[in-house]
Amino acid sequence: MGLKLKLKPFEKFIVNGVVIENGRHRNTVTVANHAQVMTGRSIMQLEEANSPARRTYFAIQCMLIDPPRMAEHRRTYEMLIGPLSEAVTDTEMARHLAEAAAHVRDGDHYKALAALRPVIAYETGLLDDDRRPAGMTLPEAFAGG
Repeated sequence: MGLKLKLKPFEKFIVNGVVIENGRHRNTVTVANHAQVMTGRSIMQLEEANSPARRTYFAIQCMLIDPPRMAEHRRTYEMLIGPLSEAVTDTEMARHLAEAAAHVRDGDHYKALAALRPVIAYETGLLDDDRRPAGMTLPEAFAGG
């Protein structure tokens, strides 16, 4: 059984780099064989890529949705993943980053994005001034305190 996408009216999704828009009614689309697929809910806009983890996610997303420029996007990803991995000392988040990197190596960019989502959520919490103690730097915050 393939991947089923439940789409809202006018929701966009991407299959192998092609942007497709649903019509005015709710629909279900089944992707019967292996393809690189993203729905509008998981697509990050450039202006949202405003932190280390989010920029890394965006670079992987670009590899997924812009195959003709894969090499360029991969170089960007490789410049970002090293410093991010060095900053993250929380064991669980480091595991998610390693998992994302393994999926990128395997060419499964969708799974890499899924592996990065918990890191983005964690980073968002750390960047929230209400949660981070005054004077704590981001690398200290990534260390878990």
